[in-house]
Amino acid sequence: MPHSTRLAALTCVLLFSFFNVAPATAHDEVAYIDVSGAGELDVFPDFLTLSLELSATEKDVVEAKNKVDRAFAQLSKVARSHGIEEDDIESVRITNYPQWEYQGNGKRVLVGHRVNRPVSITLRNLEHYGPLLEDVLTDERYRIQNTTLGFDKPETHKSKARRLALLDAKAKAEEMAATLGQKITGVLWIQEQAGRFPQPMAMLESAPMMRSAKADAGSGMTIQEQTINQTVQVRFAMEED
Repeated sequence: MPHSTRLAALTCVLLFSFFNVAPATAHDEVAYIDVSGAGELDVFPDFLTLSLELSATEKDVVEAKNKVDRAFAQLSKVARSHGIEEDDIESVRITNYPQWEYQGNGKRVLVGHRVNRPVSITLRNLEHYGPLLEDVLTDERYRIQNTTLGFDKPETHKSKARRLALLDAKAKAEEMAATLGQKITGVLWIQEQAGRFPQPMAMLESAPMMRSAKADAGSGMTIQEQTINQTVQVRFAMEED
């Protein structure tokens, strides 16, 4: 091939590459509608975790620790009386805080030691929550720090709520399309939004018990159903005119 011919062919290829425009995406070729869907699921928690702190202050650190150990032994006995298994009583850490007293001359004097021992108790029979709490509150050696509720299969609950969100999105899209004389023909993409999975707390209920709540009739402690939320964004394809 002559040099001039090869040059002309190369020029045509370069011009074609320069001016060639990328083909339209599939989303640009079809009519579509974007909708959001929300799903809510109300479920009772499966267990409750009671976080406590045992503490004692004494001049002798060993005596302070012994007091805390005796308090833990008594707490374990109380927990077992409410059907709590040994594996659901956790206490693997202990801390010591020297207690100082500042005198008028600017010096400080060690006056004792405070020993703390965090304890976590998991209650799986929620009907025992009220009686257990009453037993704990009557002992001044125990300080309740937090009470949380939990689920054995949280992902299962999330999946059910997400399914409800997808059905909600589909119903919205079908209603909107039908109003405009159109019809949904498929799904182009789905995006899961940040859902809300509760980190619930048990509540002290002084009002009359709700029939939907699990509670001990004498204690006034109420555990409500927890709401799990999931949200999705869906793009549906519609039939063209």
